[in-house]
Amino acid sequence: MNIKQILLVNPPQTLEERYGKAFSKIGATLPPLGLMYIAATLENKGYEVKILDAQLKNLTIKETVDKCIKINPDLIGITCLTSNFNKSIKFCNELKQSMNAPILIGGPHATITPIQILKNKCIDFVIRGEGEYVILKLVDALNSGNSLHKIDGIGFKEKGKPILTKSPSLIKNIDDIPFPARHLVNLNEYKPSPPHYKRLPTTTMFTSRGCPYACTFCSNPIWGSSSRQRSVKNVIAEIKHLVKKYGIKDINFWDDIFGVNKKWIHEFCDAIKRENIDITWHCEYRANLADEETLKKMAEAGCWAIFYGFESMDQEILDTINKRISPEQIKNAIKYTKKAGIEVRANFILGLPNETPKKAKRMINELIKLNPDYVKFNILTPYPGTQLYNQIKEGKWGEMTEESNKLTGYFPTFRPWGYKHLKEVKKMRKWAYWKYYLRPSFLLYRLSKIRSYNDLLRHLRGIKAIASL
Repeated sequence: MNIKQILLVNPPQTLEERYGKAFSKIGATLPPLGLMYIAATLENKGYEVKILDAQLKNLTIKETVDKCIKINPDLIGITCLTSNFNKSIKFCNELKQSMNAPILIGGPHATITPIQILKNKCIDFVIRGEGEYVILKLVDALNSGNSLHKIDGIGFKEKGKPILTKSPSLIKNIDDIPFPARHLVNLNEYKPSPPHYKRLPTTTMFTSRGCPYACTFCSNPIWGSSSRQRSVKNVIAEIKHLVKKYGIKDINFWDDIFGVNKKWIHEFCDAIKRENIDITWHCEYRANLADEETLKKMAEAGCWAIFYGFESMDQEILDTINKRISPEQIKNAIKYTKKAGIEVRANFILGLPNETPKKAKRMINELIKLNPDYVKFNILTPYPGTQLYNQIKEGKWGEMTEESNKLTGYFPTFRPWGYKHLKEVKKMRKWAYWKYYLRPSFLLYRLSKIRSYNDLLRHLRGIKAIASL
């Protein structure tokens, strides 16, 4: 086999399929960092790489296939979530009928269900876990004719039978991974959702991989349960690169948890100020990690918003999902963050085990008193491979459907015993959004925060989406 040119594809999935009709109006299209990391690793070894983002271009399956045919690569790599697995297989089937290039699938769903994927005739290989070095070893082996059995983290077929090699090891020093190959896409074409940027142009970054916590609903099959942190020097170098080459003014850090090590956060914030880098940024954090000194330091270094995964305000529910936080810590996190001058972005999940409509309404009324700047009400999604999914399959907590295309956090697929039916879960989400956002006091509060035309546009887009639920 002679592989020189590799095409990496973010397969077709519309905004409405991901977010539902109402939130498709403000749904984000973000750079495919996973594909760009893989592309950078391959380019460093001399391979020619292209990225085709069908979701950004809102391409149909046929349009995506036509573009692949035009590029005519030697190998096609596709990233796959559980929610777009069925559509991705349809895409691969049509692709296989038109091209001879081998097809591999990576990403969360490939890591969780590699055998299921390999049973499809259109798929030649799967990559499990972190893909940067695994795909490089796979391509090198295909070119040299060396045995695939010695490559950890892959799946392939031998005489038509699916074969899985040993599970892959996590990359220990993630500083060694090259910066994402952002030059392979047009960053200006990507659009964040209204709450996720302060200034334009904005983009996304990772400073770490993995999460040391073990919430039962969370699926983290690729990066694992150990947190691996890039050095401050390495992160600052990437930020400078983004500012100089792309004019970036705002960064959304997409770490599962930003700065688990507080010493690292302090050093990072000191470096931002010392280097006099003009950047605003926001991140995801945990309530039990929030303290006044750290938050103040973050604000001084340009942090303008923090997204907290609170999930619930009920201790019984928090314990059920092994969240390892308390309502008191949630209240303190909101108070300390606001005191530091940082906006609070709060994530809650409706339809969790042990939740009832009465508990949900009580939580939302309590939230109104705490008044976070932004609240996101997700609907519980039992992802295959999670502890919660297995518990529900065993008959605990409630019942779920098996509609994999709806596993996005925006569609009800699980009914806890405390709810009568799935429609009641959906209605609760609508009630929560309307109750929280369309109250006069909140609207006046947000109007008082508007400082620019961009701020005004962000708020108008958000209100329009909520009103259309």
